[in-house]
Amino acid sequence: MKIKIVSLFTAYALMSFAPIQIPTPISQPAVAGQNEFCAGFDEGYKTIAGDMVIVPICPIAPITPIGSTDFREGIKAGMKAACGSYPNKCR
Repeated sequence: MKIKIVSLFTAYALMSFAPIQIPTPISQPAVAGQNEFCAGFDEGYKTIAGDMVIVPICPIAPITPIGSTDFREGIKAGMKAACGSYPNKCR
């Protein structure tokens, strides 16, 4: 009986000092970049297709090149998507 009590105490002591793994949430800049990209995507799509259209689901934002912004990249992606859907409205 003493062995079981000692082993339970040892197991409890080891578990209480074990580091706890806390999952890290998505960083705020990544979420903000996606929101800016989607706002640009909506504006770019409506620039080509018109204001009275249903805009498709925003794709995942790519890595933004140096010298650009997430919004600008979203505009370009939205215009490209609209040209695929409405080829007669693109030059």
